[in-house]
Amino acid sequence: MKSRCSTSIKAERDQAQAALQESQTRLRHLQSQVHRVAVRPKVDVVWLALRLFLEVRISFCALCRVLSLLAAELGLTKAPCPQSVITWVVRLSIVRMESNHGRRGLPLSQAPFSNGLIWMIDLSIALGSGKILAVLALDAHHHQTAGAAPTLAHVHCLAVSVADSWSGEAIAGLLKRLIAQMGRPAAYLKDGGRELQKAVDVLEPQGLGSLCIDDISRAAANILKRYYQHHPSFERFLSACGRVSGKLKQTLLACLAPPTVRTKARFMNVQRLFGWADRLLKLSPAGAAKSGSILARLRACLDLTPSPQGGAESCVISGTTHKHSQ
Repeated sequence: MKSRCSTSIKAERDQAQAALQESQTRLRHLQSQVHRVAVRPKVDVVWLALRLFLEVRISFCALCRVLSLLAAELGLTKAPCPQSVITWVVRLSIVRMESNHGRRGLPLSQAPFSNGLIWMIDLSIALGSGKILAVLALDAHHHQTAGAAPTLAHVHCLAVSVADSWSGEAIAGLLKRLIAQMGRPAAYLKDGGRELQKAVDVLEPQGLGSLCIDDISRAAANILKRYYQHHPSFERFLSACGRVSGKLKQTLLACLAPPTVRTKARFMNVQRLFGWADRLLKLSPAGAAKSGSILARLRACLDLTPSPQGGAESCVISGTTHKHSQ
């Protein structure tokens, strides 16, 4: 009798211990679930990727690397590849372009039959063997209503087309198809390209002409190019920038390297080089760097721009003259 009672108690104890272990295991599992980030649905991943591309403005590859590093914290089972992000951006672009075909701005009093939009037309860089023609729209009353410079959010893409080459007649044909859908623009904003000017001239006799505005930044860049492109001082300055870039890359002072300026549009952003050199000369006065240091080699590159008179060199940057001994 006593033996049977002892056996029953032992069995109940073992059962209670097993139930306790099971409960503790379930409790730990539930606690881990509380602190675990929920897996995000694909729509959230697409939205996040598009925000990073459009707002942060990083490349497709960099975007994917960022999402890979933050995957665990964001609840992503797998970061998207660059091709997936490109596909999402292309689809968003198509949807936005289709929705912009009915866009209308407030008509101007001087042009009551226009759609109240300024069309910005430009021949962009090549895509493979073709060239991209883009037409963007901006409300003609933007500065009256917004009170600030236009941003990416204020500009709307109306059309993008690729061709092996673009003549004035071909550009005029594309603009004519857009006018048939949206009406005549209040004005065209363009650079000084001959093809774009020819397109505007072709539309004028057909009653589809509008005010034509030349891009002032491109006009100023062309003036600077004609005057300084072959100027000896400017060529020496560019040579010094190239030497500085070579000395600083792959070093601890790589952050001080000159900004990259495309050769084809150098005079559109030449102020970036001037501003960089002005700040660098102020931060690194002559003779202040330790002999043999990276900073001394950097300064030596900047000092290789002697004036024709000799004796003391003068480097004119952003209207400021910096003079130091050779």
